Amino acid sequence: MSRAAVAGWLAALFSLSMSPGEAPTLRRHTTDGLPKQRPAWSPDGKLLAFARHEDGGLHIRQYVGEVDKPGSFRRLTQRKEPEYDAAFLTDGRSLLLVVVKLSGTQGNLDLAQVGVEGGEPKAWDIDGGKLSHQEWPSPSPDGKRTAFSSTHERNQEIYTADLDGKNIKRITQNPGTDAHPCWTPDGQALIFATDRWGGLELARCAPDGSSLVRLTNSRGLDDYPAVSPDGRLIAFVSNRDGQFEVYVSNLDGSAPRNLSNHPGRDTLPTWTRDGKGVTFVSARDTEADIYTISFESPKTKGQ
Repeated sequence: MSRAAVAGWLAALFSLSMSPGEAPTLRRHTTDGLPKQRPAWSPDGKLLAFARHEDGGLHIRQYVGEVDKPGSFRRLTQRKEPEYDAAFLTDGRSLLLVVVKLSGTQGNLDLAQVGVEGGEPKAWDIDGGKLSHQEWPSPSPDGKRTAFSSTHERNQEIYTADLDGKNIKRITQNPGTDAHPCWTPDGQALIFATDRWGGLELARCAPDGSSLVRLTNSRGLDDYPAVSPDGRLIAFVSNRDGQFEVYVSNLDGSAPRNLSNHPGRDTLPTWTRDGKGVTFVSARDTEADIYTISFESPKTKGQ
């Protein structure tokens, strides 16, 4: 896709939020080419967290660092078992992540909290020692609870809980698989992926599970939703056009448009904190690195 085409498309997409004189840019944050998953920004937009598959894919390790300081990315913990899917709490001082505890050849996936400086994560115990999977923590905008998916009641459903793993509430009730929840910025709704209608689609519900609304109905798979900071747009992944790309739609799922538009696989989007860009994992140059499509004012670019 030419630079002119990218500029024209992004100008139309962000016309409601751009300031005069801004132009789209594509910035690459990592260059090692190892597979990445779930990039996540700190509340102040200075730190970027992501997981990286290492040692031939046998280990998944969580990293965090300052994007403006090359070489600053560091391991968040020194655990030998896999860890991934970290998300910053609203205070910016801690993260929730998934930690794997091995039991023979099987793994128990728990949510855990760890300080941004690292250390030993404090894991939840909501399954009473049984093997289950808790994944994709999504802290609420008010900083009091988190949404996540879990199989501790057998089927994979969406739950919310206090940040210590207490006061758990089940949000979805369906034989299908529900996954990858995110909050709207006002905290009044959860958006998630579900296969209750067949292939994966996006849905919205109130934080208590009521008022369920289907948002997408495509011929492909729609997954990994992320709501923009102003609450007007959803970034998500879809293969509706034959390959996995990052799309952006209105909050109600209408007017979807291809944001990444590249032959390489693009996935796992998240919004920058200023709402003027989307960060995602792409295979456009290597197996998988992290990029941001964003806008910068010519007056400040490069300063």
